Amino acid sequence: MRFGDTTLRILVRGNYGKCFDFYTNIIGLVPVWGDRNGPYTSFAISADAPPCFAIFSGGNMSDFEGYIQPQENTQPDTICGVIPTDDLDCDYKRLCELGVKFVSEPRMMAGWGMRCTYFRDPEGNLFELNDATTV
Repeated sequence: MRFGDTTLRILVRGNYGKCFDFYTNIIGLVPVWGDRNGPYTSFAISADAPPCFAIFSGGNMSDFEGYIQPQENTQPDTICGVIPTDDLDCDYKRLCELGVKFVSEPRMMAGWGMRCTYFRDPEGNLFELNDATTV
């Protein structure tokens, strides 16, 4: 796993364009990939910097088979920690052996251009483990 490459991704439940405008026009981040129409945009602090933050339409999380939005007196997912890896299968297996419970096995998300899977930390926070090197 490459924690130095970790990107914070906020799952947008409301107006995607308004959030995009906030992060570009108010905060001053530069869109690296995606646009105000969504469903995904990564941002950097400058045009020549790597992505440091992203937003994703929360409604599109259902594209990942097995994902279920928490219900019943729990906070809805609003943030997803993204952890890139060079060997998704190896890290998935290692974490499973350590007792991490995943939403499902890693799968190719053709529309996203990567393989990924999701797990929660002990507090219920959502994390994505992904390998975009497979495309």
